[in-house]
Amino acid sequence: MPYRDRTTVERWVNEYIVSHSADPLGVAVLDKNFEAGPNSGIVVVTLRSASTITFLHPEVRQGVPTWVVTFEGRSGALDMDDADLRTLAADVTALAELRSFLQQKTDEVVLTL
Repeated sequence: MPYRDRTTVERWVNEYIVSHSADPLGVAVLDKNFEAGPNSGIVVVTLRSASTITFLHPEVRQGVPTWVVTFEGRSGALDMDDADLRTLAADVTALAELRSFLQQKTDEVVLTL
């Protein structure tokens, strides 16, 4: 995946943030396993009402790069009231929008290859 580097993914995430300034997500681009190249540039998202580690990364599925959202396991239960649940729903909706945006950017790059 030639686009798969931290600089490109950071540029895409910054473009998303500017165009979606109302989204509540805390987003950071990190190097996966701190190595340069094809494993760099995972997108870590901080949810406001859940401490679950959440990140986006592309996988190649049937020869096509596809962005995937990963929710890592939790050690304990997550109890929420209605306000927390609405906040989580808004965060997951924004996360889906970010995932769609990254997929669109990826598809544009793949079409030019």
